[in-house]
Amino acid sequence: MCGRELCCCSFLGNFETVSIKMAKEQNISLNPSKISGNCGRLMCCLKYEQDVYEEKLSRLPKVGAIVKTADGEGVVNSIETLKEIIKVKLKDENDETFFKRYPASEVKIIKNVDTEVMDEEEKENMAELQKLEELEKEDKNSQDDDIF
Repeated sequence: MCGRELCCCSFLGNFETVSIKMAKEQNISLNPSKISGNCGRLMCCLKYEQDVYEEKLSRLPKVGAIVKTADGEGVVNSIETLKEIIKVKLKDENDETFFKRYPASEVKIIKNVDTEVMDEEEKENMAELQKLEELEKEDKNSQDDDIF
């Protein structure tokens, strides 16, 4: 928690929709307890940072993509989106695996991937977050109905 007064009490008058996709794109754990605010909703700050993440992610390779580096071809292992740093898994001449970080400008995408693989815990967290998202939509709809 940032320690500030709740956004909804201090300056937010209009609640924009915050989605699980935003947390996923910002590489935040999909654990509901880590991305829900005190109010029980998904953290509002995810929305404020989303535009920057979308712009950067559109130019970066996805995890699992095959890329060309100064040290040869490798597979993207992780991405530091805001810093635009790509961690690549490579093999040396002895077929030993090693990892190296590169600025995105020094990496060329050979083959990107369409989807990323989720482990079981991430799938469970995603299901719980989808339920939370549905509850937020229902809550917003009921608030909209109260206005009229």
